[in-house]
Formats: sequence, C-alpha cells, structure tokens
Amino acid sequence: MVKILGGVVFKPLIASLMLTSAVVYAKPMPLTAARYAQQLGVGMDVDWARTERGIREFDPLVVRDFKAKGLTHVRIRVAGAPTEARLIHLRKLVEACEYYGVIPIIAYQADAYKTDPSASHEKELINWWSVVARYFGQTSPLLGFDLIYEPADKLNHNMASLNRVYDKTIRLIHAIDPQRMIFVAPRMRAAPEDLSALKLPAQSQNYVLAEWHIFPWGPLKSGGKYPWTSGTAAEKAAIRARINAAVRWQHKTGHASWVGGWAPGESIKMTPVASQFAFARFMACELKKAHIPYAINADTQFYDGEEGAWRPAQESRARGTLNPAKSRARGTLNRLSLMRYP
Repeated sequence: MVKILGGVVFKPLIASLMLTSAVVYAKPMPLTAARYAQQLGVGMDVDWARTERGIREFDPLVVRDFKAKGLTHVRIRVAGAPTEARLIHLRKLVEACEYYGVIPIIAYQADAYKTDPSASHEKELINWWSVVARYFGQTSPLLGFDLIYEPADKLNHNMASLNRVYDKTIRLIHAIDPQRMIFVAPRMRAAPEDLSALKLPAQSQNYVLAEWHIFPWGPLKSGGKYPWTSGTAAEKAAIRARINAAVRWQHKTGHASWVGGWAPGESIKMTPVASQFAFARFMACELKKAHIPYAINADTQFYDGEEGAWRPAQESRARGTLNPAKSRARGTLNRLSLMRYP
C-alpha cells in the first residue's frame, strides 16, 4: 500500500533509500588469482633487495618512473636471511609500490635450497617465508609471494622435495593471511612443460598462481645461447609451444599463471639489433594473445639507478615489450613500447 502524508508518497522514497543503502554497503568482489593476474599486466624483475648496489641505489621515485612507462608490477628478487634490516627495506619497497600503484611481488632466491634440497634447507626456506609472512601479516593485499625464484640445480631431480616445500609453505602463509597471492614454479628453471608435475593444495585456485619462465632472449638453444635470427617458423613454433603448454595446464587445473621473466636482449653492453626488436614484438604479442601477464628481465638492463634515469640506448630496446601493436604500426624498433599490456 502507498501511504500519503502531507501529499508525500513514501513507498517509492523508502524503496529508493533501501536501494541506495544496498549500493553503499555492498561488499567489493573478493580478489581472486584470475583477477589478480589481469591486474599484473606487464612488469619488470628488479634487484632492489638482492644486491648491495640495488639496495643502496633504490629511491621511491624509481617506482614512479616505472609506472610512468606503463609497468604495473615489479618482481622484487631477494637473497639472504630475513633480518630486521632486510624486512624494513622490503616494507619500504612495498609501500613505494603501493603509493605509485605498482603491484609488488617478493621473489626469494633460495640458492642454498636449490643447490642442496636437504631437510635442513627445506626447513630454512619454510622459516624464511614464515618470518616474511608474519612481518606483513594481512597488510598490503596486492603484495604477492613468489616462493622460489626459478627452481633449478639439484631440484631438477627432486620433485618430491619441491612439492613438499610448496605444500607446507602455502599452508603456513595462508594460515597467516588466507588471501595472500602465492606463486609457485616448476623445476628446470620454471619450465612450463613441467607445470603438470606440481602438486598444489586442493581448492587453491583462487590464491595460488604458477610462475613459469620463457627463453632468456630467443627460442632455440644454439651454442649455449638462445638466438633469434629471422623469426623462422621453427623459432615461432618453439615460443608458441611453451605458451600453449602453460595455457593447457591453466585450463586443466583452473590456476592462473604468470611469466616471471624474459629478456628482449642479451646484454646492455650490446647494441640492439633488428632481430631483437622482432623477437620482443613477437613474444609480447603471443603472451598477450594468451592473456598471460609477464615481467621483463631486468631493471639494471634498462634503468640506471645511480642516475635515476632510463638508459637511452636500452630504453628503445625495451619499449617494444610495452605495446607491440603500436610499435609495429609506427614502423619503429622500440622495445620498451612492447611493455604495455592491454
């Protein structure tokens, strides 16, 4: 019934107020791994917490410069024990990323464990993440944890240890923060063909993603290197095969994935050449077609921390990884433009 008092119709007014209240108090949709992966876009591996120089030269304005270039996440590589000084430095990095709208991912080197996956080193790795997870608690919801930076060495022959460490560490971290985003990588330096060997906790698709690696600077190994020549059918097929391996695993398991690092060129000491630009464009385009976020390796290649500026020669080499479509349309050989993610 519509009640009228003083000529005012109340039923529509009450309904309107109820609708407004529902909108105001509606809970935001929870962040899932799939949505998180979409937000990652294109990022860069950084040494801000791994080397003495990286730690010394870091300035929050670097994050501002990265964001201005279109980078939306950073993979913060960390080595060494989780000392108070290191934790404080990590907090500084994370806060700078949050301030400038860049997603931070902490990636632990775990060199001792990779070299010797013994019970003592398993315990040491799990304890490392226990300290870090407790330090951040349930703060910084976009902060991700990349448990082991590219498992290799003796881990290539010890999947039982790798899966055991992943299972224990994931459960430990999620007991502290059930919604913390966690990345796990397969053996053989995170080869996508080995994703199927991972044994992840049941019903973990919403908060556990896979990290996998693709060629350092080319698709086919030759003489210890991975050159890209003219973009032959075999070279393109090799790239697509690795991406498709990851996509098939995603469809089968329901887990999202992320390429933790690939490089559009071999070294900052080498002058960029046309074949490198072509490789960078093709790689970026194929990953974007598959809707897989990725990070470029690495910050020291493209950014001079001491000067606080992009390296002029390498800036053009990397720009192609931001926006390959625009780079190709303009006819430029610009590798940083390949970094933009649709």
